[in-house]
Amino acid sequence: WGKETPIILSARWAEDGTPAALCVLCGEQLCGCEDPAASLWQKIFSLPNPKITADAKPYYKAALKANNTFAALWLDAGLAGDLLNPNASDYAVERQLAQHGLSLPAAEAPQKLLPLARECLGLSALSPLLERELEANGQQKLLREVEQPLCEVLASMELTGFRIDREGLREFGIYLDGLTIQLEQEIYQLAGGKFNINSPKQLGDVLFGKLELPAKKKTKSGYSTDAETLESLRAYSPAVDDILKYRTYSKLLSTYVEGLLKALGPDGRIHSTFIQTEARTGRISSTEPNLQNIPIRTELGSRLRGYFVAAPGETLVDADYSQIELRILAHITGDEAMQQAFLSGADIHRATAAKIYHIPESDVTHELRTSAKAINFGIMYGKGAFSLGKDLGISVKEADTFLKTYLNTFPKVDGYMQNCIEHAKEKGYVETLFGRRRPLPELASSNFQVRSSGERMARNTPIQGTAADIIKLAMVHVWQRLRDEKLQARLLLQVHDELIVEAPENEVEQVKRILKEEMEQVVSYSVPLTAEVGTGKTWLEAH
Repeated sequence: WGKETPIILSARWAEDGTPAALCVLCGEQLCGCEDPAASLWQKIFSLPNPKITADAKPYYKAALKANNTFAALWLDAGLAGDLLNPNASDYAVERQLAQHGLSLPAAEAPQKLLPLARECLGLSALSPLLERELEANGQQKLLREVEQPLCEVLASMELTGFRIDREGLREFGIYLDGLTIQLEQEIYQLAGGKFNINSPKQLGDVLFGKLELPAKKKTKSGYSTDAETLESLRAYSPAVDDILKYRTYSKLLSTYVEGLLKALGPDGRIHSTFIQTEARTGRISSTEPNLQNIPIRTELGSRLRGYFVAAPGETLVDADYSQIELRILAHITGDEAMQQAFLSGADIHRATAAKIYHIPESDVTHELRTSAKAINFGIMYGKGAFSLGKDLGISVKEADTFLKTYLNTFPKVDGYMQNCIEHAKEKGYVETLFGRRRPLPELASSNFQVRSSGERMARNTPIQGTAADIIKLAMVHVWQRLRDEKLQARLLLQVHDELIVEAPENEVEQVKRILKEEMEQVVSYSVPLTAEVGTGKTWLEAH
């Protein structure tokens, strides 16, 4: 095959991550085999020909495991499909062809290879259509410089995994179990008898029947006992506080402690799966187990991070973007007052409070800073006076006054938010600064709540989506630098605005420098991006 001829690949994967069967379409030539020899598939993977496949990650994983390369990826049809239609349920070749009014072509191949042969021919028909649409949308750069290189980075992170202190985690589980048993007894005592705390119906009967607490919401099956309802009842009975604690500890125990221990690999590491095509805003998601959801807000929950540890002789280096979404908001809106706060290195929430209340920054109290912080973030998430009032524990009228004062103080923010919605209604979608699009059919809905939700997404997606694009590009650059500088350090995890690297002791200073440089210099905006870097033997210590 000539070096310029694209190679289209389709594979069935064995449990060990190697190809159990492989089909290759090169020009007019379609060939395939069951259980291909390692020397054969490794040679095909490393050829300089442009590669086209439905999902490149397993190819990268197989190559990385064999210390080989999967070279010259030209088109991952799944990643391209996600950029073009992020609201789709999946990005299988057959479904994408159907979207274009086509079906999988017929193929001649042995029965076991037939699905792979048909996928190869389907990719041959689909890839020029995807190319044309990507070009029309101006999304080729986003695919080739962000999403596709990131695919290799995620493959490497999945193979590496994150080391867990198994014994420590098991002991934490025993401790949590003891706390839940103790709380159970306290709740039974306050309720005047045993009942199933996990049954919303029985819990409702106890709280609103036996204890005669004021009922808030009623559902078909009885009284609502959701977290919001219970929070509003804390003052009425100590039992409510105990029930909320019981739920927190039970979830920590079952979802996290037991869930993590179950997912632990034979190498003592957790190997999560990272998905690029799930979140509509472009964020990476993590599953089996979800490592992006490890609690941090409560003292007990954050202790879980203490059981994510560096290997002996290594250290975790944790880098976190500081207020990246607010910095993007300042850049995207062009608001000079907000930009100036970031350029001067001021505390943005303190500076915001000083501007809103027309007082010197030195007079800003903790409470005023807290309310300014709630408005800063609330604005980005499209929160109205009702939501903001609830967050701050103030009346809707007061929250409305806060909002109006804020928008008068930062007029370009207000203008931007209005324009976002208008443009989205006109075009049917919003986009990030990198050209990632999110269709918003909700804006055309006759249902007020659905339409309002669409408006919130129109405001938030360009900001949250741009932040997601930035951290993805930073991951690619960090991973490439670690490889190019021939370091042993490995990227382990990304959690929204945070990257975690495991490094041998003698590489820590170099890794800290790489993380800071690549994260801060990944884009050049009107306000600087800043990353804070920490180190430690555990994730808790490093963050």
